[in-house]
Amino acid sequence: MKLFFDAVVFIILAPVLFMLAYQSGLLDSIVPDDMVPADPFVRAELAQKTSGTDLSRRIDTALDAKQFEDAIMYADIASYVDMPIEAGTASRLENEKGLARTVARNTGSFFEGFISGEGNDTASFVGAVTSDLTVVGDVRDIGEEGTKLVKGEDYSQFVLGLSVVGLAATTATIATSGGALPARIGVSLLKVAKKAGTLTADFTRYMTRLIDEAVNFKKLGSTLKSVDLANTSATRRAVTDYAGSISMAKLTPALGEIAALQKTVGPAESVRLLKYVNNGEDLARVTKMTGKLGTKTRGIAEITGKTSLRAFKTVGNFVLWALGWGWAIVAAIGAGFAGTLGRRLTRRRA
Repeated sequence: MKLFFDAVVFIILAPVLFMLAYQSGLLDSIVPDDMVPADPFVRAELAQKTSGTDLSRRIDTALDAKQFEDAIMYADIASYVDMPIEAGTASRLENEKGLARTVARNTGSFFEGFISGEGNDTASFVGAVTSDLTVVGDVRDIGEEGTKLVKGEDYSQFVLGLSVVGLAATTATIATSGGALPARIGVSLLKVAKKAGTLTADFTRYMTRLIDEAVNFKKLGSTLKSVDLANTSATRRAVTDYAGSISMAKLTPALGEIAALQKTVGPAESVRLLKYVNNGEDLARVTKMTGKLGTKTRGIAEITGKTSLRAFKTVGNFVLWALGWGWAIVAAIGAGFAGTLGRRLTRRRA
């Protein structure tokens, strides 16, 4: 019997000891991060931090603020953790999904984003990115920021540099039959995020440093002074010729990571998620997290305060998850105990 209970204690303690070693990084060289599934830990944490009532309140608040995408996101989280939302909230959400309301929301926003390069919802973000992918946005921003540079006024080195890089990436995309498209998409999303105010100060500095290494702004200034920036065709030709001297080597990995983020959750959600990024490592972690959690990622980050899958994999969440399966553990122990007792009784009778 003692051996049986020792085995039970070992079975219970072994996973806890494993999680402690995993958390402390002692197993990094032998246990790949993906080996420990994230879903049970994420669900356990959400069970602590939210409820059907809380998610219903969040959905209602988003609908009141006309933030339809946020309302859908919180509804997806409720479904993910099997927390029913309140009937009135569910009815409001269903009404907003109607075709007429969807068309009314999206049409004006798309063109607003396409023309200004700015926005605050999915349609306007898509419009802004579309204008960049057709180089309309790049030429527009080069004209605006380049004019300030030529006049000696304060200008956004970030936006101007990215616009020039965008033209270079467009040329490379055509030359490589789409090979440079991720960089092109990454540039557009970064510009939209900057204008939307979702870039952190640290990540802005990080990217500005990479842009400064890629773009020779002194030479760019000379190029811009020699062209009529009000003439969009002339501006595009002059800057496209200049763009051949840009070095994309250090920028490409970060731009590619942002493009991968967009591929998973779409342009609008990518722009919003960048508020959780301070450097290249953060960007990689958030991108990996979206690969598992999709468009629920931002909502889960807001509720839990965690922006990497590994951060959820704690002993506390492991115990919470295990308690959810407590009936199975008790049943297994009971079955083992009953089996041992039965064998003893059989031996005594024999």
